Amino acid sequence: MMAFLARRWFLLILAGGVALALVRPEYFLNWTGRLDLRLLVGANLFLMAWTLPTRHLRRELLQPWASLWALVLSYGLLPAAALMIGQFLPPDYRIGILIIAAVPCTLASAVLWTRMAGGNEATVLLVIFLSTATSWLITTAWLALGTDTILAEGELFQMMVLLLLTLVIPVGLGQLGRAVSELKRLADRYRIAISVIAQLLVLVVILKAAADVGLKIHQGDTAVDPGPLLAAAVACIGLHLGTLAAGLFSGRWLGLERARKIAVGFAASQKTLPVALLLFEKYFRSDFPLAIMPLVLYHVSQLILDTFLAEWLYRRSSGWKA
Repeated sequence: MMAFLARRWFLLILAGGVALALVRPEYFLNWTGRLDLRLLVGANLFLMAWTLPTRHLRRELLQPWASLWALVLSYGLLPAAALMIGQFLPPDYRIGILIIAAVPCTLASAVLWTRMAGGNEATVLLVIFLSTATSWLITTAWLALGTDTILAEGELFQMMVLLLLTLVIPVGLGQLGRAVSELKRLADRYRIAISVIAQLLVLVVILKAAADVGLKIHQGDTAVDPGPLLAAAVACIGLHLGTLAAGLFSGRWLGLERARKIAVGFAASQKTLPVALLLFEKYFRSDFPLAIMPLVLYHVSQLILDTFLAEWLYRRSSGWKA
């Protein structure tokens, strides 16, 4: 029992917290409403970058092809598929699916799930670094393309600056911190504890988003039609699993070894909720209040599904051919 709880503690807290936030959003809104998402995102990225082993990134840069392919899938295939599927959904859900598909790879969970499955962590680390560093340009470009005239030219420039300040600078500061030997030793010594803190920050963001969703469900002035919501949920799950499968099988065609195939699958398909929620609240909340639904659906479903997929891949490891 204790071993089960040790492996599933985050998933159990996530499931219980999200369920409670959906049923009783008022329990969370009093304190989540005062949270500054930019600080949460920046703090999470700084902590994760501070613990990223720079030597692993340097080593992976000598063989970057798996990471670059994962980046193509994450920033090419997934947003393009979201853009096409979104045409069959109501505007709010169409915008929401595009937002979550266009943001960078998530940090803590992508590394953790890759490790659980026996994948190459260094590949995921490089994808995280590259997708975060280029988000200010690529995420903005996809949202500009997919939202047509919804965003003004000035807002697009503001979005680029926001992503640059919120994503690139904290990651840069975190990696610079590793250049100081005392700070590097501190990060390495307490790496697990720091990673847990980073995961808890993500959990806070998830609960904030879930409480907002719960409020919309219970409010009479914001009608939530079960049919389109179910369609959006199926679309989110399909996009995630489809991209993950594309990473696994295309990795085989490209001749990647098993560990890198797994890394490509998880890195290409996992997306970060904090950044998506930041963009939603800043630019889309007033006009598309239900766009938050796909953000939560995609992120929560990826955490639940990938937990079991990672264990399945690990158990099947002897059947894979490198």
